Amino acid sequence: MVNEGNIDWVVAIVALLAGIAIGVLIRHFSGSERTTSQRLKQRLAETELELNGLRENVNTHFADVMTLAQNITRQSEELQTRLGTDAATMTSDPALKRQRQVDTPQESEEDTTALHIPRDYADSSGTLDESYGLRQKQESESKDPQPPRY
Repeated sequence: MVNEGNIDWVVAIVALLAGIAIGVLIRHFSGSERTTSQRLKQRLAETELELNGLRENVNTHFADVMTLAQNITRQSEELQTRLGTDAATMTSDPALKRQRQVDTPQESEEDTTALHIPRDYADSSGTLDESYGLRQKQESESKDPQPPRY
């Protein structure tokens, strides 16, 4: 009977050590997943901050480029105006003055060639008019009256 008692204690101690070993392994593997997920969350937050900074830089860049383009356009118009006025005042050759008058469009021409806002309707004589093409049919139908449709 002594051997049976010792075997019970040995089995209990081995089971206890096996349980501790299994618990340590489970803790080790589950803990590493937790730290890995924390690292990934931290990297994600860092990349989001970097992305937001880049977006802000791009927005600032495009605003600056648009301002510079507007300045260039304005300066180009000012230069063209100044060259025109200087050429008009300083040119003594009548042929150059006539050429300049031909090259610059008159204000009345600009009004006729100006672009108009497109309309979604036609004039009363247009093809989108409700009565377009019905006059001919009405004349032919007036000879043979049709019964009313209900």
